[in-house]
Amino acid sequence: MASQGVAPPPIVVRAARAFGLDVRSIRTLGGASGTTWSDGHVVLRVGERVADEVLAVSAAAGRVPVPRVFDRIELDGCGAVLLELLPGRPAGDLAVTTPERAAAAGRSCGALHDRLAELAAPPKLREAPGVRCQQRRLLHLDLHPYNVLVDDDGELTGVIDWTNAAAGDPQLDAARTWSILVLDPAAITLRANPGWRVLTENWLQAERLREIPAAARRWACSFMLEDLAQRHAPAALAHVRDALHQAETEAGQASRASR
Repeated sequence: MASQGVAPPPIVVRAARAFGLDVRSIRTLGGASGTTWSDGHVVLRVGERVADEVLAVSAAAGRVPVPRVFDRIELDGCGAVLLELLPGRPAGDLAVTTPERAAAAGRSCGALHDRLAELAAPPKLREAPGVRCQQRRLLHLDLHPYNVLVDDDGELTGVIDWTNAAAGDPQLDAARTWSILVLDPAAITLRANPGWRVLTENWLQAERLREIPAAARRWACSFMLEDLAQRHAPAALAHVRDALHQAETEAGQASRASR
């Protein structure tokens, strides 16, 4: 949902004008980065990794619903892209406000992992950071209940925000989602809501995300610590470091057992 009263930064104003949008009509669509805006008809995204996002969306288009790319420009080293505004609302919003639909939404979200695992990553798309993978499948690396859109029945209508997209082993995408649903401080806060709990439990169960190999969980915990370092005090991430230590221990044991 667009927020009112938040002034767009200068780069967003420049991009909006370049695309012929009325700057007075654009509103932020939320998110921690402040990179996504809309005039109610199209979506404007800005950032350093817009080129990779466009690559990923194009690769995913045949398998999952993603926004069409209308136009793209570069502004002083910062990319800007104009995208289709997809129908539906974030699965997280549906679960919180309509708990009886939360289970269906969770299953729809969980099914995404198998669908994405079948997609080859574009040749020019970067590799998943911090790891070498023999596979080059398309990874979203930010699949969570506010980047998956659903209709009022919890059925999938779109997957958005491909900023983190990379090439690698599908287990990394699953591990990344597991870490967000289980360890992210924002998700932990939402556990008090019954609909949110139902949504996340069905997502976790649909793809057996609690059974992910320790090596992938280790990578996901490291990724999360780096990703959230600027937004949370070290004490707020102590549980993530604990999960990292546990995954490291299990990965070491698994490695020794396989020799």
